[in-house]
Amino acid sequence: MPPSVTAEKDEELRRGDFPAYNASRRRQPPPKLKKPVPHYRHLVRWNKNHVPESIEERQMNQDLNILRHALDLFLNSRMAESEEILARGPVLVNGKDDGEKQGHAAQGSTSSTSSAASQKAKEALARLREQKEGSSDLQQLPNDFKESLTLDKTKEDAASTTSSGRSQKEGPSAPSSASSASSSKGSSSNKKDDKGPSSMYYDLGKAIIQGLRALVTFDPEQIELGMKAFERAIKTADKQRKGTMIGLGSVKAVGSFVVGTIGAGSFRGMNRVQKHAELIYAEATILRSLLSVLYHLDVWMVIEECINLRHAFTIIQGLKSFMDSVESELRAGKSIDHHQIDEHLVSGVTLSYSLYNIIISFMPDIIVKMLQFIGFPSDRDWGMAMLAACGDWDPMASPETPQEHAERLASSANDGVRRQFCDMVPVIFQVIVGSFIPLNHVDLNYAQMINDYNLELYPDSPFFLFLKGRHLQVTSKLDEAITTYNSAEVHEPSWLQLNHIFVFESMMIAMMKGDHDSACEKSRQLLKESRWSKCAFRYLVAITGYERGDSSEKKKIGTLMGKVEDGMQKVAGMNLFFETFCARKSKRYLKEGRLLLPNYDFMLLWNTFDMMPPKVLLMALDNISAEVRRLQELLPRKLLERENEPLAAKDQTIEASTGGVLSGLWSSKNPLQKDSKVADYENFYDDYCLAFFLQGLVAYHIAFFPEDAFNSKMCELALESFQTVFRYAPLINDDTYTYYFSHYYKAKIWIHQGRLDEAQARFKYLLGLTNTNLMGLPALVGGKGKNSLELFVLMRVHSGLIEIETTRAAAGDSDSAQSIRSGSIRSAKN
Repeated sequence: MPPSVTAEKDEELRRGDFPAYNASRRRQPPPKLKKPVPHYRHLVRWNKNHVPESIEERQMNQDLNILRHALDLFLNSRMAESEEILARGPVLVNGKDDGEKQGHAAQGSTSSTSSAASQKAKEALARLREQKEGSSDLQQLPNDFKESLTLDKTKEDAASTTSSGRSQKEGPSAPSSASSASSSKGSSSNKKDDKGPSSMYYDLGKAIIQGLRALVTFDPEQIELGMKAFERAIKTADKQRKGTMIGLGSVKAVGSFVVGTIGAGSFRGMNRVQKHAELIYAEATILRSLLSVLYHLDVWMVIEECINLRHAFTIIQGLKSFMDSVESELRAGKSIDHHQIDEHLVSGVTLSYSLYNIIISFMPDIIVKMLQFIGFPSDRDWGMAMLAACGDWDPMASPETPQEHAERLASSANDGVRRQFCDMVPVIFQVIVGSFIPLNHVDLNYAQMINDYNLELYPDSPFFLFLKGRHLQVTSKLDEAITTYNSAEVHEPSWLQLNHIFVFESMMIAMMKGDHDSACEKSRQLLKESRWSKCAFRYLVAITGYERGDSSEKKKIGTLMGKVEDGMQKVAGMNLFFETFCARKSKRYLKEGRLLLPNYDFMLLWNTFDMMPPKVLLMALDNISAEVRRLQELLPRKLLERENEPLAAKDQTIEASTGGVLSGLWSSKNPLQKDSKVADYENFYDDYCLAFFLQGLVAYHIAFFPEDAFNSKMCELALESFQTVFRYAPLINDDTYTYYFSHYYKAKIWIHQGRLDEAQARFKYLLGLTNTNLMGLPALVGGKGKNSLELFVLMRVHSGLIEIETTRAAAGDSDSAQSIRSGSIRSAKN
């Protein structure tokens, strides 16, 4: 190691104090929120025994009951049965007497249509009775729990009476027979959605399933079918909306767009069905817009759909304001029965409004401010807390007692048809989004608690099993994750594409562990069966074959590399960053016939280094360091001599002025270029900087592995490696991302040292605040060598700035670890 590097490294380590042990990634205190979180789930109990006053409301109750059952089947890997129920169409309620008969028939035919949570609640109560010998246990439970159990018992009795004379051929989803009896067009017409009886909830359910199929297959035909299904749901819901809401005048419409809401008063005059129609209209509009962006691949379509999203948001905001006013009435001691708020409306408004807050918060600051100006919200922590309140989750709570667990299962809020989606979002946020973008307040124990609860309800669910596998993966339990992914396979013929998710994650684990045979096998399966990204899959098959070192596959690798760029696709008029990365690397291979550590290079995109356990990280370090030593032997002697010269702070930045005059490192560019030639190796310094960056990256993760003792030697190696990248960055031709990421991880080391001001300055430099490109980072070589991972770096840097703000706030506020909720099951007892 040159003396100058040793001196620089020692100075870096002396300028701050590292913690003796690294922080845990499993348990972090929740954020302190800027405003209170509403608890809409408490509004549900007030209208639980409401008697439907109209045919429309009885029809909607019946549809929701059957849809809840269909959702339980779908979530528990029984997709075909779920789709069959929806395909039969709704059971029409034509009149009071006939409607009551059909309602009892629906209860009998769907004795299992009570949610999976209700079934589990009864089992939990039975266990409690066995443990405590009976009679006193029921008295200890809250009234709404006992009423729920009584109601379930009544439904079961009615079901057994009604179903006693039915044929055994009719399964638990027999509404088709009632539908054929009540429909004037007969059973044959129910097979076609456009001719059979319509129901806004049935249409929404079928549209969501078709939309999920479109995302799984990424087939343009399936995406188009999904858009049409959502359009049908929009039209059906529109017919049941209140007339005054549809015909907004131009002035009111413009005002609604600017201010951001229709107004809580508009919903006070609506009946329960009309409120649900507004919610479904907004939800279907949002989901259709997202599919439209994927289908049209056009920037102008994005602008058009943003307007539609804005209109949908005015409805969601209005519903949220209405529920806020109802909650205020409840706190004031007033009766709220007449507002007719049910668990389905609560879960729907909670999910939609929270997602707006969460998704917008990930955008760059300038865009967030523009969206806030026209009324969009952006508060990620508050949105996550709102979802937690819907499920009555507390990240800081102690483990539940059996009685508390039974109460949770029996809560009427569990029956909302959007309830499980409200639970999925926090888990996805913690174990998927948090593994790509470093986030604050990540609590993997909290995510596990929510997911385990849902796995108890749906033990065969591919969705919750996948999230369990991801949880194991991000906590570095790679072998257990593989076992979980293997157990989560979907066997439904029309949903086999869901297996591609498990195959991809298993392939990434194989790449982490250096199992090239398994990685190659799974990448070939994805290329053959999946439509997600032919560009990425061709590249993956090529590099996994390349890593195997089989000379007989060299010709095939070259053929695949030649087809990588042809598989690129656009979303919203833009290339996907990982496909751009794969295309650039494939061109390099075709030009030079080699790539440096392509598996570790690709894993950078999926941030898998965070998931590697120490044993795998050490293996990766050995592989990378071997390449570093090989490349060092090729480095020209004159450049080795220059390494004795210290690298000044100004020489760790690259800037280009508008006049094209280069400064910083560029002051020594010409002498460097003169002495830097390596025979027959045009992109030598791209590979040289890549090797040192990967070495520093792995050393960084070993040094700061969660809950392990801080490893000072690995931290020294990381700093030394990043410094080498800075030194040779002027000679990079293409792989400029190694320069940006080296700055990012060096700033992360400074955060660990407590040098927040210096880290913040480095992050702001990377954001390129003086750059005329709003979304860009400073370009290397005056525009040459575009950073294909620019957006990826941008998101990480924004997250780093938030981390610094949070660290400062936590240091000055000892109350930051408060619970994010109040009014929960446990706090109500205290």
